[in-house]
Amino acid sequence: MPGRRPRFLLAPLAVLLVVGAACESEPPTSPVPVAAGSSTSAPAAAQLVAQPKSAKAGDEVRLSGEGYPANSRVVFTFHGQRVGDATTDGAGRFAGVLVKVPDSFRTSAPGTQFVIGATSGPFYAETPFVLTR
Repeated sequence: MPGRRPRFLLAPLAVLLVVGAACESEPPTSPVPVAAGSSTSAPAAAQLVAQPKSAKAGDEVRLSGEGYPANSRVVFTFHGQRVGDATTDGAGRFAGVLVKVPDSFRTSAPGTQFVIGATSGPFYAETPFVLTR
């Protein structure tokens, strides 16, 4: 019959129209705020290493880390007590920073585990540390 379309073409067309309408009706997603000069990918996790991993109160420990913002200040804590700070290099790293195990931990039992932390704004890393005699 002239002027009449076959029905098998109408079904796929109807499906495309329904799917297209559903996509258009989805609410737009809100943009994620991104600091100028940064990318939308998640930053690498900050990392912290202590050398040695155990010592007695009053001893010095060398801290190294990476994954922090470039040229930023990093604050070091020993079980929450501030023990020093350093500035990262252009790649967000620091190496061999000496900090002292607080003398206030002399009364802690040998084998007690503490946490050394390194913070720069929202960037944080920690590493376990064991107290010796």
